[in-house]
Amino acid sequence: MNISSLMGIIAALAVLGLSVSTATKSAMVFLDPHGILIVIGGTISAALLCFPFKTYARVAKVLLHKFLGNYITKYDVAINELVDLSKGVRNNADYFVTKQKTIKTRFLKDALELLIQGGITEESLDSILRKRAETHKKRYNYDVVVLKTISKFPPAFGLMGTTLGMISLLQQLGGKDSQKLLGPAMAVGLVATFYGIVLANLVLIPISENLTMINREDETIREIVIDGLQMIRRKEHPRVVEESLKSYLLPQERALLKTSGTSTKPS
Repeated sequence: MNISSLMGIIAALAVLGLSVSTATKSAMVFLDPHGILIVIGGTISAALLCFPFKTYARVAKVLLHKFLGNYITKYDVAINELVDLSKGVRNNADYFVTKQKTIKTRFLKDALELLIQGGITEESLDSILRKRAETHKKRYNYDVVVLKTISKFPPAFGLMGTTLGMISLLQQLGGKDSQKLLGPAMAVGLVATFYGIVLANLVLIPISENLTMINREDETIREIVIDGLQMIRRKEHPRVVEESLKSYLLPQERALLKTSGTSTKPS
């Protein structure tokens, strides 16, 4: 897990804990099973109606790998590998075969496998790689859409829980000691709305936005790989390859980028 995600989780738990502990004399009021059942159960039910179960298995896998795992997008690794390939292939025609197994950038490794196998023209290879890149983009964006869709449900079911609580409360008005029951009953009824807001705004929406950012970085990596391989096939000088690929990054990102560098001037 990257440091910002970890800090975000800690901050969210701290804010939630302080808010609950200081909002009322008895924090036990927030442990209302009625509100939890409606918000959590209702969200799960609605989600299953929207998307097939296998979709959630894939999204869970993505979350474990990208959000909770040690996933880090490394532009410097991809650029360094492409620059190294551009230098190596100038002196050794079989350099792709030699380096293919040691490549860390997955998309580049798959592309080199297609190159090594042969039987594919340069135009067809570019078309295949761009189609695969577009497929990755669509699939990852679909996973984000799933999370953003689910994030709409908790506040709605929280409101439903509150509405049911108010209906139950109004039925008791006019009875014995109804005025004493009014405050506590309203507090319990509003707990469902609280759960819905927390689940949507502290869990689902932040995670979906985090995945959106990661997906954009993945997309940039794939564009870098496709562009880099095209320049290598055109036998561009390694220095040109490096500087061209760095152009995908902002100036401050280029300044922080740790590349191997190429000291030879273009010939």
